[in-house]
Amino acid sequence: PKARRTGVAAMRRAATASAPAVKKKIVKRPSAATASVGSSAWGSKQPWFSCFVGANNEEYAHYMRTEWGFEKRGDLPLFEKMCLEGQQAGLSWATVLAKRSAYRKAFHGFNIHKCAAMTAKDVDRIMKDAARGPGGRAAVICHRGKLLSIPNNARCVLALRSAPYVDPTTGKECRTLDDLLWSFVGWKPVLNSYPTFKDVPTVTPTAQAMSKVLKKRGFKFVGATICYSMMQSCGLVVDHPRGTPEHRAAAARLRARSRRPG
Repeated sequence: PKARRTGVAAMRRAATASAPAVKKKIVKRPSAATASVGSSAWGSKQPWFSCFVGANNEEYAHYMRTEWGFEKRGDLPLFEKMCLEGQQAGLSWATVLAKRSAYRKAFHGFNIHKCAAMTAKDVDRIMKDAARGPGGRAAVICHRGKLLSIPNNARCVLALRSAPYVDPTTGKECRTLDDLLWSFVGWKPVLNSYPTFKDVPTVTPTAQAMSKVLKKRGFKFVGATICYSMMQSCGLVVDHPRGTPEHRAAAARLRARSRRPG
């Protein structure tokens, strides 16, 4: 079967495919000032994720700088991200990110109540509009199963209100998507400390547990790899490699968070 190119898994494939052959050379350790500008590679002034983002995809680079690994809270933002992560199964995140506006337009800005009310006929209409339109960024990905998962998952979110998920550790009833997802990390971000990009996992036992719960409650396109990609992008876990400016900035955000009252 075709591999799912989600999260770090997609990044690794993109980096491997695009990396040119280079001659071995001795790299001198730069000064502390130079190292602080770059990422995990000595002497690099580029962020660690430039290896898969590329030099010309500013939209993707901006996403990595301002969204990936940042704490995302609230049912609507998390619902949107869950749906979009599911859309990229077998594809790259760059493809879905370029079409995010098209998905927002087609699915009522990911308003959960409006999405829950959508039918298969609505999805078929969206696919026909995509086929007739200019394509590219203006069109959703015409995969009926993936598109149908959006209204299905919206109904699953609403079902939490009357049939909450009970966290097995605390016994807390989770009646929102926010509570359900964040319960898997104790309701606060986890700052990991992987030494390099290659050490970052594509799936973890926590993601597998999350996937199992979501599937049991009827959610679609929520495999363990997709769940971990969602956890990374929504800041449930922060996987910027240790020593990078992004990792240091995330650590500072979490220290500030811990000092907030309540």
